[in-house]
Amino acid sequence: MHELQRILTNGRTINRNPNCNNLMTTAEREFVAFTRAVTELFGPEYAGPSAEDWLNEVASMECTPGPTSPEWRLVTVAALARLAIRMTVALRCPSSSHSAD
Repeated sequence: MHELQRILTNGRTINRNPNCNNLMTTAEREFVAFTRAVTELFGPEYAGPSAEDWLNEVASMECTPGPTSPEWRLVTVAALARLAIRMTVALRCPSSSHSAD
């Protein structure tokens, strides 16, 4: 499991490398802002799968973005694209589950 994913999933920050403080703060802020927005706009039933999508996007990256990199926003945009697909499927097939990936 990717180190960032393990840290964010467990809900705690363990910075074994002091140079990672800004990176973890930036990643956590983006992750928290994303999950709060999804919860507020679409409800908690979409927040969990969307949080997993965000973490999967980070884990699939070849290298972790730098502390001030706009690439963290690209992770969020990719997770939002998955949310859009999930919601489109839910609207077209109301009886199906929300787990369309």
